[in-house]
Amino acid sequence: MLIPIKVWNRIDMLQQPIAVEITSEDSRWRRWVSIHYDLNRKPHLTYPQHLYCVIDTKFDTELLKIHAQFGDEDLAILNESRYYASDLAQLYAILLDLKISPESFDAPWHVRHPLL
Repeated sequence: MLIPIKVWNRIDMLQQPIAVEITSEDSRWRRWVSIHYDLNRKPHLTYPQHLYCVIDTKFDTELLKIHAQFGDEDLAILNESRYYASDLAQLYAILLDLKISPESFDAPWHVRHPLL
C-alpha cells in the first residue's frame, strides 16, 4: 500500500503538505494526520534533520468552532505529536505505527484540515 501518486506528487513535486482525517476515539474531538516536506526549509524553523515530518493533531470540536471564525484554530489543539523521517521507508513505518493506511490520503489534500 502506497500513498496514491496523484497525492504523492503534491509532496514530491510541489513540496506541499497532504493530510487525512482519522476517526477519533471521542466524538468531541477531530484528528488529522498531515505529512510535510522538510520543515527545515523555512529559515525560522529548526527541527531535527528530516525529509518528511508527520504531524498528528487532535482538536476539540467545540473550541474549533469558536476559534475558527477568528483564524485561531491552533487554540483548539488538544494534542500534537511530530514524527520525523529521513526517507520513504521511515515515513511508511511511521504511518504503520500510527495505524494509518497510506491509501487513505486522497484529494483534496487538505481534507478540511484547520491549519492547512
